[in-house]
Amino acid sequence: MGRRYAGGRNTDHGPGAHKAVSVLSPYIRRRLVLEQDAVAAAIAAHGPKGAEKFVQEVIWRGYFKGWLKRRPQVWASYMAGLETDLAALHRDRRLRRDVERAMDGQTGLECFDAWATELVDTGYLHNHARIPSVTQ
Repeated sequence: MGRRYAGGRNTDHGPGAHKAVSVLSPYIRRRLVLEQDAVAAAIAAHGPKGAEKFVQEVIWRGYFKGWLKRRPQVWASYMAGLETDLAALHRDRRLRRDVERAMDGQTGLECFDAWATELVDTGYLHNHARIPSVTQ
């Protein structure tokens, strides 16, 4: 949440090697940890300047969550696309098999399989593994 976070948060070192990230996203998403509590802990441990980047990222998360809430059409569009994709998955046995392999970490692509396994095992996935434009 301090200097190490600020300097290393953009590097994915792989499963079990996340030393510069908070790994709080699954807990914050499920409201097991509240944003204000995470921010308070960061500031208490590192001071306002040392925790600045972490605090900015928590605020950015809150901003984007609010942005989506004020634009229900974005969610509706996502859900419509999801329904289309699920219908295609239902119709296409080969696609279903490929998705199952991906979910089981059996694609043959080492990085993807490691990410899939990590997500299933821990509920966590580094931010850059979650952003397609970063991983491509």
